[in-house]
Amino acid sequence: METVFTADEVARHNSANDLWMIMHGGVYNLTKFLQEHPGGEEVLLNLAGMDGTTCFEEMGHTSEAVQLRETLKIGIVAPSKEGDNKRGESIPNKAQSTISTENLTTTIVDDDDNWEYQETKPEPSNLPSIFIGSLVVIYAIIFYYWFF
Repeated sequence: METVFTADEVARHNSANDLWMIMHGGVYNLTKFLQEHPGGEEVLLNLAGMDGTTCFEEMGHTSEAVQLRETLKIGIVAPSKEGDNKRGESIPNKAQSTISTENLTTTIVDDDDNWEYQETKPEPSNLPSIFIGSLVVIYAIIFYYWFF
């Protein structure tokens, strides 16, 4: 039998030293995994103590990531009362919406972060400018010694 946690209990574990998250109705202790997370610590810290199902699914994690997630499972979340939304109160100044699914209230934080991977564009090289500048200096020196 799995340990059952309330959403309020999970919400209290919302720091880098004690990080729990709800995903697909399961409760996961991600404290030790925080520094190893390939997407960076910020992603997990922004959802600490809340339901990260939507973000996890939108990122398209591999089957290995799903298996790893299951090794971090410590229990399940108890169904909460309709309208019980205390989890979102810990993140001020962010737009929030509540979606109720199968007697489980989920808080989605809309912080306008774009989680899509964007390939970095290479910076243009300064090599041609340096080369041309060097040639001008060399020709100036030759010209000076040749005519003066």
